Amino acid sequence: MQFWQLTHGERVALVQGELRINYRELARVADGMAAHLPKQRGMGILAMRSSIEAVALYLGALRGRRQVPLLLQSDIEPTLLASLIDQYQPEWLALSARTPPPQGYTTVHSGDDLCIHLRNGYSTGTSPHPDLALLLSTSGSTGSSKLVRLSARNLASNAASIVAYLGLDAEDRAITSLPLAYSFGMSILNSHLGCGGCVVLSEDSLMTQEFWNAARVNSVTSLSGVPATYEILRRMGLARLQLPSLRMLTQAGGRLRDDLVRHFAESALEHGLQFFVMYGQTEASPRISYVPADRLLEKVGSIGLAVPGGRIHIDAATDELIYEGPNVMLGYAITRAELANADELRGVLHTGDLARVDEEGFHYITGRAKRFLKMSGNRVNLDEVEAMLSATLERQIACSGSDDDLVVFSHGAAAAALDQVRALVQERYKLFGGLVRCIHLQALPLLSNGKIDYPTLRQMAGEGARK
Repeated sequence: MQFWQLTHGERVALVQGELRINYRELARVADGMAAHLPKQRGMGILAMRSSIEAVALYLGALRGRRQVPLLLQSDIEPTLLASLIDQYQPEWLALSARTPPPQGYTTVHSGDDLCIHLRNGYSTGTSPHPDLALLLSTSGSTGSSKLVRLSARNLASNAASIVAYLGLDAEDRAITSLPLAYSFGMSILNSHLGCGGCVVLSEDSLMTQEFWNAARVNSVTSLSGVPATYEILRRMGLARLQLPSLRMLTQAGGRLRDDLVRHFAESALEHGLQFFVMYGQTEASPRISYVPADRLLEKVGSIGLAVPGGRIHIDAATDELIYEGPNVMLGYAITRAELANADELRGVLHTGDLARVDEEGFHYITGRAKRFLKMSGNRVNLDEVEAMLSATLERQIACSGSDDDLVVFSHGAAAAALDQVRALVQERYKLFGGLVRCIHLQALPLLSNGKIDYPTLRQMAGEGARK
């Protein structure tokens, strides 16, 4: 059974504050929300809050198979939202109740958390391919206009795979410690609904008492996070969380420092928990591999084994990690017309990550072939950051770094102000400014062809991090 079929009857599916909704009721609400959408095949934008209304509309779109939602974070920057609307010409928008509809759209539903707006005069845009079910941004909360095209089969297979390797069942309860528009957060929702479990919907930060009260009162059994999450949890200490129902910790969204892997693996053993380190990409719906909890201390630094139903190999010529499985996306889209494209990857994903494999088949990432960093779990395109900073600061800016360490290089007579750069990155990409460093050079290093010498910048960024 696919997770969106919601076949678990009277079991509680979602909790939001004092509200509880079972699977039967959720199916009814999901279909009712989807009934507000156009009858013709099309696509729309869903500001995916951690709310029953937003989750219901997401599920209703999957159940109806007419409309393809693009999931975005509800606090997406207005100019980015406007750019995506202009680029993809969506037939409908489901936005926060606090966000007024843009020109050319009429409100057809006003809820407590979500309002649905339909385009005036149905769009003449290209109809999405029949297999297309969901769109996600390649850069998480940054709202990149390059989209990942996912099919219903992609979503269902990965959710079932996660249920299998984590051993989830109907007694499991997760809490939204990650945005639902982020593929990791979405996969937690999908997998728990798939096994008849429950998801506690919270918009609160891990740094608030409200979050932990909700986790405690609702007997949450698992906590999930990106590396920055585990930096916070280490300072808090597992014992201080006072979650007697907790049985599992999961981590993805970037490489976790080896010392933190050891710390949480040992703490998990001490407290009778399981700790899973995982690897994935939005393009894989999103899980690719995991390290079994009972092997983690032996395999610190590894991304582990392929998820059930998948296969990993390493290209002998390039050392690139190649993943094959039913959860591999149909392809990318950067225009409305490309939403009509069929499956272009045929289940084979070139990850862009360089890797090695040990004698037991456990894989280790050794480098990144593409210019992306993972910042607080979000993939950030360094070229996009450079372009934004260069345009705003009116000087050439180069970017390098490593996961959760964005290094901005300025050059010339005056250095770029660190506070200004951090403020720009935080405002534009919703990233914590403390993850940004600035290095000023008299001149940017160049290759013989006149292009920026990024290997030298990467080396300088690494040396700066070690000082």
